[in-house]
Amino acid sequence: MMPNFLPSSLYENPFKGELTDEQFQSIFAQNICYSVLDENAIIAITDVKGIIKYANHGFVQLSKYSLAELVGANHRILNSGFHPRSFFTDMYRDIARGKKWRGEIQNRAKDGSFYWVDTTIVPIIGERAKLIGYASIRIDVTGRKQMEFRLEQQARDLLRSNEELEQFAYVASHDLKAPLRGIENLVTWIEEDLEPSLSDDTRVNMDLLKGRVRRLESLLDDLLAYSRAGMGDATRGLVDTKKLVEELALLVSPPPGFSIIGNESLPTFETARAPLTQVVQNLIGNAIKHHDRPATGHVWIDALTLPDVLEFTVTDDGPGIPERFRERVFGMFQTLKPRDEVEGSGMGLAIVKKLVERQGGTIWLTEGRAGQGLSVHFTWPHDRQENTYGIDGEFAAG
Repeated sequence: MMPNFLPSSLYENPFKGELTDEQFQSIFAQNICYSVLDENAIIAITDVKGIIKYANHGFVQLSKYSLAELVGANHRILNSGFHPRSFFTDMYRDIARGKKWRGEIQNRAKDGSFYWVDTTIVPIIGERAKLIGYASIRIDVTGRKQMEFRLEQQARDLLRSNEELEQFAYVASHDLKAPLRGIENLVTWIEEDLEPSLSDDTRVNMDLLKGRVRRLESLLDDLLAYSRAGMGDATRGLVDTKKLVEELALLVSPPPGFSIIGNESLPTFETARAPLTQVVQNLIGNAIKHHDRPATGHVWIDALTLPDVLEFTVTDDGPGIPERFRERVFGMFQTLKPRDEVEGSGMGLAIVKKLVERQGGTIWLTEGRAGQGLSVHFTWPHDRQENTYGIDGEFAAG
């Protein structure tokens, strides 16, 4: 059934005699355009009141109405009830003014199923610029919309799950730490009560017990820190990273003789201060904790400015990490020494990795200076125009 609004050139030769090249191309182009649309789109023609005058095979298939049921019916038979009345009011206001309209509409098929169409409605203008109807061209996007809804639901479920996990981590940390402190106090009291009769072996066992309690308390703190890493740190401000390193050098209380050196290359730039502070503090603390010569140890912190990121490097001159273990140390609860030799939960680098990646950066390990110690590199996004760098003791725009 050919829509009666289409030019007659679509189905007959309106020209007399032999066709010119231009006439032939005109007829050919119109036929091709309609054929492609009819094959790949869902087409309907209505009058100005929305009464369907023409529906192609694609429309019949998708709506599950017969052609006889569609022609002469109002488009309201497809209304799914999903969209508010204002949605269609705005649409009809635009097309009644002769404007083209495009949007995504959920319709209801004859069998009660729902489908989505990406719809373009074009006014049909007759003689003397009079509006005589509308042509609707639709593409079935039901599959895409269903995928979008599933992704939205999964995002909501993931958000709720993360909130529940954070709450659990907080409650577990808070509620378990209280009895742990009680256990440590009991051990201390028992030691005091039995002081005269304690053997050397018993004293060692008591110390081990208190060490295990402190380790478990540290583990709970790190679990809570890991669950919250990257959360609630959206507040941005100008951060002088050289000054930040100087402040952290005092905060971490390094052993006497241990040096923490911030290079002049450290920039001042706008970023979220809290996660960057946590990353640098953890890396400095790790370097001190695992150093084999803390009385003469060093940690150097410097930075390299790249087009879209800053590459920070925290380097020590300690024992380093063999290359075969460098990926492993970013996992949860990973340490390269027995727990009794080094206090810690084995979560420090896992927390750092999560914080860096939440900011869109990456982290990796290499050998330290002159093949000694360890260098931890991490990238941190920046806006190039917001950075300032120290030049001759002053700050200048970077």
